[in-house]
Amino acid sequence: MTDKLRKLIVWHQFPIFRALALAWVMVLPSHAVVVEPTDAERRLAQLIAEELDQRHLASDALFEARRPMVGEMILNAIDPSRSFLTSTDLLTADVARLPDVIEQGQLESIYRLYGLMLNRSEARLDYWLETLALGETGLNLNDDESLPIRDRTAPWLKHPSELEDLWRKQLENQAINLLLADRSIDDTIKALVRRFESQKNRLEQTRASDVFAAVINAYASAYDPHTSYLPPADSETFNINMSLSLQGIGAVLQTEDEFTKVVSLIPGGPAELDGRLKPADRILGVGQDNEAIEDVVGWRLDEVVQLIRGPKGSRVRIEVQSGDDAPHREIVLIRDRVQLEEQSAKSTVLEIGPENKKIGVITIPTFYSDFTAKQAGDPNYRSTTRDVRRLINELREAKVEGIVVDLRNNGGGSLQEAYELFGLFIQRGPVVQIQSAGGRTDVRGDRDPEIAWDGPMAVLVNRLSASASEIFAGAMQDYGRGLVLGSQTFGKGTVQALLPIDAGQLKLTIAKFYRISGLSTQHQGVVPDITFPSAFDPTEIGESALDTALPWDQIRSLRYNQLDMPQARVPTLVDQHQARIARDPNFVALIERTERARALSNAESVSLQLAQRQREREANNARALAIENTRRTALGLPALADFSDLESEDAQDPDPNDDASLVESARILLDEIAINPRLAGL
Repeated sequence: MTDKLRKLIVWHQFPIFRALALAWVMVLPSHAVVVEPTDAERRLAQLIAEELDQRHLASDALFEARRPMVGEMILNAIDPSRSFLTSTDLLTADVARLPDVIEQGQLESIYRLYGLMLNRSEARLDYWLETLALGETGLNLNDDESLPIRDRTAPWLKHPSELEDLWRKQLENQAINLLLADRSIDDTIKALVRRFESQKNRLEQTRASDVFAAVINAYASAYDPHTSYLPPADSETFNINMSLSLQGIGAVLQTEDEFTKVVSLIPGGPAELDGRLKPADRILGVGQDNEAIEDVVGWRLDEVVQLIRGPKGSRVRIEVQSGDDAPHREIVLIRDRVQLEEQSAKSTVLEIGPENKKIGVITIPTFYSDFTAKQAGDPNYRSTTRDVRRLINELREAKVEGIVVDLRNNGGGSLQEAYELFGLFIQRGPVVQIQSAGGRTDVRGDRDPEIAWDGPMAVLVNRLSASASEIFAGAMQDYGRGLVLGSQTFGKGTVQALLPIDAGQLKLTIAKFYRISGLSTQHQGVVPDITFPSAFDPTEIGESALDTALPWDQIRSLRYNQLDMPQARVPTLVDQHQARIARDPNFVALIERTERARALSNAESVSLQLAQRQREREANNARALAIENTRRTALGLPALADFSDLESEDAQDPDPNDDASLVESARILLDEIAINPRLAGL
């Protein structure tokens, strides 16, 4: 701890400073914001409600059952961290009637709540700025206090005094986050002042359309999380209520409280190829080339997107943080379009055990097809199926004993490619069912009797395997064509369409995917035959983490020829798997890292004592380093000296032989071959 930090004055010892600061809390800005719905917005609200009622896949009964949730969802859209509205404010809102208010176009009461939130937001910023104007004396980072982690499940605070206390703690937490990033107290105060002044300017620029979009999307999401309204101005940047795909760096972002959060990386994009930006990372600042990084905490999502985007070939600097106490990292990326070549399937060969038995790995980042080239009649157009067929031939020439199809982090893509790809491994048959509103079912499958690979195979998935990936993995299980390994998939089993309306577009769910066994992939995803530890918490990531996700169900099974029943051998395979991973340094490290990440993410509060937070961060870093060095020692590798060496190591291109889940999948497949030699030719 620096000398300056040791000099921080305990705030509570100076009542006059505390009184001055908190006086700002109850005084709304002199230019209080008043937001009123327009006649056009009233009519549009009614129109959207009618279209959803008539066209959405969800039954009337399901929406009616969720109607009591709609009011809370609207409140969560207005105040997601529950930092501005009190339970007293909500008494006058008649929360239970808010869905009726939308459907009748009577938006005034909702807009009043939104306006109150805006004014309280500005009051909080005024309070924070006035506190920081006191300098070091305005901050107390010595008391043994904590800030509860608040989200949409937290209770509404009852009194304005509770808001005052919450705001004070939020300010202290932000200061600690910057101090832990090795900033001085003076630099921390200056940075926070710039941040809050910027937020205040943006708050004052709130558009009436922002209010309508937030409110109507909260109503629409009661049908399901993938249904939303796209205002005309946001059609290019897609849906600011849910997430945005960035062409500049290849990432999918969303807003979480005051932070812009990375949801996923687009295969073949600059961020994915660089390897340093991770899902769940927070973007704290953005800079252009050699210009200073601009703080973007509290910014609108579309504004952050515009700052990240830029001309192809230009540099963008992004300041990120993986969690509250994680160190700040600067990542420099070269803006570019996602290249098909970088998205394409790739193969490698793993040599397993003392006998160096060969297992081929085909990694498929996404399901793609060059539709333009195909329609133009190009005989050499690229597609997932075509590329994988070529890779299979290469692996056969390499004399592999089996193939693992790696679909981890594959978020889907072309549905046609998913079922055509599966056709490479069976003679012919159905692969997926698509059921639309009214119960009409469309069956898609493989009609080509040619088989590219009839040998042993397995599919490796994780929580970010979604949509078309789940269809492929589900068909693999249903046919018994091979084992599914890894962690439970995302559970995205719905189909969306865009509906033009008077102003903007309505994205709504129109159909649902089902496996050939009749089981839905919605909500539940695909459950692996053998489960590996997952770095992703299913309560945070995946369809089941979304309150209004459409439920799992099932329909009639199709007729199909089950090729094998590998699930019958799973108990034996699990015994061998468990015995092996208990002594595998890479897998032991994977389990320990997963458990550590889960423990950190499940924290219900953060300390507001700077010294304690420093100790916690040092302990976490030491634990991470110890896990890695235990792994390296067991493998005969030199130990790393400190945590910075570990960060540098993580930034390097991964070695497939160090990928614990991938190597273990290959070993399980070899166990399967040993148990059932007839797999050599199905």
